[in-house]
Order: sequence, then C-alpha cells, then structure tokens
Amino acid sequence: MKEFLKQKKGITLIALVITIIVLLILAGVSIAMLTGDNGIITQAQRAKEETEKSAEEEASQLEQIKNELTGESYLKSKGVNVPDLLTGMTKVSFILPEGTTKGEVVKSGDSRFDENNWYDYKTGKWANAVTQDGSYWVWIPRFAYKIDKEKQTIDVKFLINTTDQYYDNEGNIQTAKRAKSKNEEVDTSKDYYVHPAFTDESNINYANGGWDEELTGIWVAKFEAGFASGNNSSEVKSSNVNYTAKTVIESLDGKQSMKPAKNWLNGEFGNTTTSIKYPVFQPKTYSMNYNTINDAYNISRALTDSGNIYGLSSSSTDSHLMKNSEWGAVVYLAWSKYGVNGIEPYVNNITLNNSVKDVYAVTGVTTGSTNDGGKNTTIDNINGTSGNTANDGVYTWEQLEGQKASTTSNMYGIYDFSGGLWELTSGYVDNQDANLEKYGLSLAYAENVLKTESTKYTTVYPFDSSVDNTEIERNTSNLDIASKANYAKNKSIFGDAIRETSTDGIGNTSWKENPSYLVALNYSFTYRGGSYANNSGGLFSFHRTEASCGWDSGFRTVLVNK
Repeated sequence: MKEFLKQKKGITLIALVITIIVLLILAGVSIAMLTGDNGIITQAQRAKEETEKSAEEEASQLEQIKNELTGESYLKSKGVNVPDLLTGMTKVSFILPEGTTKGEVVKSGDSRFDENNWYDYKTGKWANAVTQDGSYWVWIPRFAYKIDKEKQTIDVKFLINTTDQYYDNEGNIQTAKRAKSKNEEVDTSKDYYVHPAFTDESNINYANGGWDEELTGIWVAKFEAGFASGNNSSEVKSSNVNYTAKTVIESLDGKQSMKPAKNWLNGEFGNTTTSIKYPVFQPKTYSMNYNTINDAYNISRALTDSGNIYGLSSSSTDSHLMKNSEWGAVVYLAWSKYGVNGIEPYVNNITLNNSVKDVYAVTGVTTGSTNDGGKNTTIDNINGTSGNTANDGVYTWEQLEGQKASTTSNMYGIYDFSGGLWELTSGYVDNQDANLEKYGLSLAYAENVLKTESTKYTTVYPFDSSVDNTEIERNTSNLDIASKANYAKNKSIFGDAIRETSTDGIGNTSWKENPSYLVALNYSFTYRGGSYANNSGGLFSFHRTEASCGWDSGFRTVLVNK
C-alpha cells in the first residue's frame, strides 16, 4: 500500500511539472504573439499610429482645400502661413538615406517626395523650393517676436494670415503690437511686435523696412549669389569702371596672361557696356563679388525680367536686394526655437585653392567651426570630390557636419549667413557723401535727388550731422566717432538685428561678440554676415562699407508675391 502511494505521489509531481512546462510554453507563445516586432500589441500600436497619422494628414489636406477656397493662408495644423509658391518654383525636400551622412534633394513629383511633410517649422524644417535654373529659396513666414536682451534669446509667434494675431501656448488668440508711426520707439523686450519686414508701412514712410502691403511671408535665397556658367547675361549693365583685377587668366592652350577681369569666371571686364550675368543661388558655386551696391541692387531687381533664367513672372513676383529688415527676419527666426535656438551656425570660411584666393569665396561650405581664428581653408575642386571630403576638413551643405552652417542646423535652413562674403544690404545713411551717388545711384537717388526717406526697397538710417558731414576728415578716428553718434541717433528702427541686438556702433558689441559698425561718413552703406577670410562675422554682425566693389562683398536676393 505504501509503495502504491509513493508511486501515485511521484506521478502527480511529474504531471505537475509537465503541466507547468506546458503552461510556460503556451504563455511564451502567447507573449510572443502579443509582443515583438510582429506581435499583436506591436501591430495594434502601429495600426493606431498609422490611423492617427492618416487622420492628421487627411485633416491637413482638408484644411488646405478649405484655405484655397476661402483665400486664407494660415494652416493651423502646421502652425504657420502656407508657403506662397511663385511661378517657376517647384517644392523640394531633403532625405537622409539610411546608413549615410549625406542628404539628398527630392523634388515634388518624385515618388519619394512626401507632400504632407514638405515643411514643419516646429521641427526646424523650413519650406524650400527651387526655380527653373536650380536656385534654392526658403520661405520665411509672417511672425511676431519678443526679445530678452539679458539672456540673448528671441521668442517667435507665427501670425495668422496677414493679421497681427497669433495663438498663445494655451491655444488662445492674442494680438501682437506694431509700429504705428515713424520714429516710434518700440520696446520689443516687453511685448510681442509684428516683424516689420511683413507689414504695410507705406503710411509711415517704410520707416522700419516694411512693404507696401501686408505679407504672409517672403522667399529668401538659400545661398548668397553665385556666378552662373553659360551665356545668361541680363540687360543690366555694370556700373563699375574703375576696377582692374590682378588675375591670371589661363587660356585653353595652357598659356597664362594678366588681363583686366571682374572675376576669373567672368572673363574680361573694363567698361560699362558689360552686361551682368544673372546670379544663381546654389551650393558650391563661386560667390558673386566685385559688384558695386548699385549693381547688386539692379541685378536683384532684374530677376523677373523677360527671358530670365528662373522662370519667374514679372506680373506676379517682385525681386529685390535684401533689406536689413529681411536680414533681421531670417536671423530672429533662426535664433528662436524654430532654428538653431541660440547656437551660432558654423562659419563659411572656405576659399578656392587658387593662386589668387581673394576672388574665390564658395557658397554652402564650412570647415565645421564657429571661430576660424582668422585662417581660411581651401577647397581644391568645387565640383569634384577633392576638397569636398571630411579628410580635407571641408564639409558641404548636404553633409551632416556641413548642415550645422545653416540657420536650422539641417538642410532646410539658409546658408552663408555667417562667413562667405560680406553681403551688401539695401540700407544707407543720407549724409550727402559722394559715394552715395558714385556707388549707389539706383537705390539712393531718384531723378538725381538723394532720397532722404526710406522706400519699400531700401532703408535710410538717421545720422548725427555734427560729426557726420562732408566737412569732416575721412579718417578712422572720425569714422568711429561718427558711427557711435549715428548709432545713438538710431532710437526707433527695429527688426533689423542692429539696435535690438547690440550695445554700440563700433567694436564687437553685437550678440555673440559679432562686429557692430554702423554706417557713417564715406562708409555710408550697410553689409552683413562677415567674410570667409576672418572670424569677424556672424548672424548679428553689421558693418559699414563704401560699397564700391571688392573681393569680399556679395549679396542675396528676396522674392515677394505681388
């Protein structure tokens, strides 16, 4: 009997163990079915996410259709005004193939182009487009901003359509302030103000760099102007008759000779009958230099002329030389959480490896540094692989390290805002200096009379006539005195990243110790951003210039829908 009981007890334990093992196996199978890459829970989560994404995309598409029917621009799902595509433009986005560190451009119409993710300003993806020549343009949506000067931060609120209204963090509609009169001293450290680059300032003499109508946004060239190859001359004639470049011109047979030249790419030059080629705004091109500000102004205005290379329409598009207000709009958006968020972009400190380095800035490149110590690096072959690799210490715009030179630290931002060439901007001081007419006739004069009031195309800065007049000797000491005095006079102009983001008219007194030299005496025109040849540039830099023509000055163009 005892043996029987022992045997039965043993069978029971074995059965129990087997049962437990079976249950564990079944549980394991069940868990595997529920979890893992192909598990029920995982697949359900994916289905939920895909359903939510599809719902969001559908809602966004319906919102866009509604906006098209009602004429509204603001897309609530995106939180910004819809980019206003111009004639000749095609949408582009950028992808980073798996396992690579180099992005690729994808145009609308390509199967890889995601229409719903063309842009997303919340994640630093600014809307990009290309014109028919291959030039890149970036959409800067209408916004209001508030500045914390102590912390050196900028908070941006995107505005609804062409209104001054925005959604606050709780989803309530608020109204930003704006300048309502000329010489009004606004305080953007206390209240949100509509950035003047987007406002109709025709009733206050365009005092802060405004336009003649309310704008939903502007298109800014992604790269500074570059020389285009081929026969694409405009109808604009050069006004530069004084410059003879000390440049070695090499003929096809290998012979070298010294010839008068505007730039190695541009060939012989020496009279006013020379037509200026249309610029291109593309990466890895020779930056367009040796133009007076008059030339930069005129060629920028000509981008919509009949037969232009961009496909732009003169009836629906306005093109013009970038104004200081528009420079400020880009910088303020860039410095906010929608851009680099308070981190300086890498400087473009690259020059072409050539015996005459002073004429060869290159667009859309960097060595991966915010401070080059005054030493520039060469790039051997602008279109090849030599000089475009990490081994050479040079990074191009589509490489991950090179993307840190943009205003968003990715391919969606704007390049060459720090370094490259000093960019001539449409601003001056009306102090009667001879250079205003000599180098800036088109933008500073109307019917042979100096314009003392701002226009929608250019901003006139105030000056202190006691230290800035034609009787003052033009030397460095007096120039600095006049710049400081003119800075003190400039109490009202805002939005241009000058008065609001600096403390003085001379020295490195802008944010991040960027140079701050306001226009004065014979240096009566403005230029921005710094040059590749030194470390004195940056987003917040502003400088004075004669604006004659030189190797270190270029320009950039802005497009506006009429």
